[in-house]
Amino acid sequence: MNRIDVQEFSREDLQKAMAEASEERITSFADINERIIDRLNNPRHEAGFTLPWGKAAPLVRLREKEVSLFAGLAGHRKTTLCSQILLFLMTQTKVGIASFEMDLEDLAEIMVYQAAGSGVRPSDKFITDFNNFSDQRLFGFDYRGTVPPLMALGIVRAFAEAGCKVVCLDSLMMCGINNDLDAEREFVVALTGLARMLDIHIMLVHHALEKRNEGEHQIPQRHTIRGNGAIVDLSSTVFLVWFNKKKSNLIAQRDMYGEALTIEEQEYVDTHACQKLIVAKQRYGSFEGTINLYSHPSRQMLSARGQRSVAMEFDNGD
Repeated sequence: MNRIDVQEFSREDLQKAMAEASEERITSFADINERIIDRLNNPRHEAGFTLPWGKAAPLVRLREKEVSLFAGLAGHRKTTLCSQILLFLMTQTKVGIASFEMDLEDLAEIMVYQAAGSGVRPSDKFITDFNNFSDQRLFGFDYRGTVPPLMALGIVRAFAEAGCKVVCLDSLMMCGINNDLDAEREFVVALTGLARMLDIHIMLVHHALEKRNEGEHQIPQRHTIRGNGAIVDLSSTVFLVWFNKKKSNLIAQRDMYGEALTIEEQEYVDTHACQKLIVAKQRYGSFEGTINLYSHPSRQMLSARGQRSVAMEFDNGD
């Protein structure tokens, strides 16, 4: 995983990005005739990067010049899911991730296990092969903690200058704008402008509110996403991420502690997904709904229950 050097965004840079996001051009349809024909020949919903799960390909994609929001409760594997997406995409293009809530080596650990497709510790050789393969494909920002919003924007730009076409910011609450709704909106407006200016896709990780009575069993909704509602409005695609902790606890009770499950509990384990990726909004696609996923010891999330994980194969030019 490559490190990047970052210069803080200036206020002038910010103004340019926000202007790009909000710029309006008055024109006639005749003036953009060729663009209209091209759009009809190449529908937007068929463009962009697919997700790692085959069943999701016709449903939703990540496109350049757009921002997607990945929101969920704390501890519901948002980072793990985004890591798997980036692993999949780095075989097609350069990708970057700034995870301000984790040390870079801890993030790399998740990705190495996912790449190996095994719950057993990967060998040193596999780790080295993975790191060699990811060189100039996968970039990371080596810092844990809150960053000023202008620095966060500078990080996105630095990734783009390194050639990254998909950039993940994890998470919004670590970008120095907590409890300031106007600053949140300004920041996300700037992100949408950057995505357009730099011709990249930005994945923005964010948190959802937890209802007191429902706890972690609640499935998040658009209106439970923290902060300014403009965050949802400005994002082209909104994903809600939910980990089925009830199922996870039942499996642990059975497999780790040897406690027998009731018929009802076993039926729940057999019939419910481990993870839900919910498409709550999609500006350029018609699908809104749930993509059910299933946990594997490698931390991969799979399309179907009982499906085998897939290990990455490396061609490092040897």
